[in-house]
Amino acid sequence: MKNKFLFLTKTSLWKKIKSKTFIIVNIILLILSISLINIDKIVMFFGGDFNKTNNIMIVDNTNKTYDILSDTIKKEDSIINTGLKYKVKKYENEKDAKKKIKKEEDILIVINESDDNIIDAKLVTYGYINNNLYQLIQSSINHVKQYIGMKQLNISEDNLNKISKNVIINREYIDKNKSQEEENMNLIMSILTPIIILPFFFLIMLVIQMIGAEINEEKSTRSMEIIISNVSVNTHFFSKVLSANLFIIIQTILVAIYGGIGILIRGGVKDISSITQIGEINTIMTTLNTTGVLNNLTNYIPIIVILMLVTLIGYSLLAGILASMTTNMEDFQQLQTPILIISLVGFYLAIMSSMFDGSLFIRIVSYIPFISAILSPSLLISGVISIKDVILSILLMIVVIYLLIKYGLKIYKEGILNYSSTNLWKKMLKALKE
Repeated sequence: MKNKFLFLTKTSLWKKIKSKTFIIVNIILLILSISLINIDKIVMFFGGDFNKTNNIMIVDNTNKTYDILSDTIKKEDSIINTGLKYKVKKYENEKDAKKKIKKEEDILIVINESDDNIIDAKLVTYGYINNNLYQLIQSSINHVKQYIGMKQLNISEDNLNKISKNVIINREYIDKNKSQEEENMNLIMSILTPIIILPFFFLIMLVIQMIGAEINEEKSTRSMEIIISNVSVNTHFFSKVLSANLFIIIQTILVAIYGGIGILIRGGVKDISSITQIGEINTIMTTLNTTGVLNNLTNYIPIIVILMLVTLIGYSLLAGILASMTTNMEDFQQLQTPILIISLVGFYLAIMSSMFDGSLFIRIVSYIPFISAILSPSLLISGVISIKDVILSILLMIVVIYLLIKYGLKIYKEGILNYSSTNLWKKMLKALKE
């Protein structure tokens, strides 16, 4: 019996792996993984205006603006982060500078004094210029104007810096249990939750479709009768569940390998880590570190993975039981609708969980089998529930798996050789009673 079980599992798994669909999909995933991780280098490889050096020429008719403007452009670019290359050079008169304008990258800024507006500026270009570069120049000139204006009003350097400095907003909470880090965390989790949950949601849909399609294929070709005549129903059932979950694990590992290849091509972990210093990514990483989430990930990841694996097994068992009662994929699509609804409930609750901070309802739902694996990870990371709550969810899911095996096998035995698509629910209830 053991040999038959291993043979069926191996045959089912190998059938999935050697299929043309699997090979084509993984080739596409490999290309996409490498491309997404190295997207900036790919774009730069084909060249473009962004890769050319812009020559910014400045004619300072005020005799006091060039140095300030040159420094301001560099400071503003560090904030705006245009990603453009440029060099700044001073020219004595506008006529000579205009002769140097021979291509799109040549830009002339002429600064004049103004009684009404402190300074005026004229921008001379060969044609259109990059919008980011235009914003950089405009922002820099406005900052220079403010600086010169305050200087003319005899405002000291210290006061000038104070005026130019951004306002620091200090948060104060009447509720002593609240903190700014937690407030930032709620915003970040609304961004991270779809990233965490979406892959698992797709894995659930994949394993359900896979088991349903394979069982219905065997029934439609009548090969099911030959298989069941040689092995027990239990052996057939568990081989389908095991092969489907092994396939999901193999596919997940392959995707991780594709990501590793993309990182190696990019230049290794050091080059990838530089991405975390960019704008919003840096803010997210800082908040995760401040709130202690990054330090706790080593404890969170194993327990979340266990919950997801146990839940995938539960979905696999349920999909196999429902598929046994159908004769084609159209009927199975109807029966799998409740599973899809359950998954969607968990998915949307996970996305909206940050909107209902402290909700008892959300916490209770996080214990419900099938939903818990979708909802719990985001709640655990945001601190709404603890590892003990996740362990309880795992235990509840194991109880459901036991019930599915005990009673679901009765339905499977009744339906696996059933070739009628009428009265499916009545047949299921009859099998349970028997």
